[in-house]
Formats: sequence, C-alpha cells, structure tokens
Amino acid sequence: MTKHTKLTLRLHPDRDADLIRWLASLDDLPFGQKGRAIKETLRRGLGQQPEPVPDAEMLLADIRAVVESAVQQALAGGVSITPSSTPDDTDETDALLDQLGDQLML
Repeated sequence: MTKHTKLTLRLHPDRDADLIRWLASLDDLPFGQKGRAIKETLRRGLGQQPEPVPDAEMLLADIRAVVESAVQQALAGGVSITPSSTPDDTDETDALLDQLGDQLML
C-alpha cells in the first residue's frame, strides 16, 4: 500500500503575487500536468533533475482530454449514434445490455 503526502499551503496576495500568477498560468494544463509542473519546479529548487515522464502517463492525460471532449460534445448534442444495420447482432447485444441492468453508468 502506498502512502501519499498531501501538501497544503497558503499564498498571500501581497507577499506571494508571483507564485499566485505562476499557479494561475498552470490552470489550463491537461489533467495531471499541473501537479507534475509543481513537482518539477520543487525538484529544480532542490537542484535535482526532474524525473522523466513515463509515456503511459502522458498517454493517460491525452486519453482523458479526448474522452472529456467527446462527452462534452455528446452532452451538447454534437454526437449522433446510428444503430447497426446488421440485425444478427441486435439480439445478442440487447441480451448483454439487459444483463448489465442498472450497473451501466456514465
């Protein structure tokens, strides 16, 4: 089991305006990138090299961005779903969906 350490700090507008601006500049980063940027900056402050980012971690952020975009489009009515033209699979698909029951959630 992994134990995580949580960091909480207060920034005061009169003394920490530069840090507040820097943090605000990170708000538009994809999921997970803001935390990574903060960690890299802390490591540079300690004189350490930032850890290389695994490809899977970058891919996960990209996948999340694509899924979020698709969900937003679907909710806005920008996506249409056309039923399959092969009736052979319909019965099997309906049976599988019936088995899922209320467990199917977005």
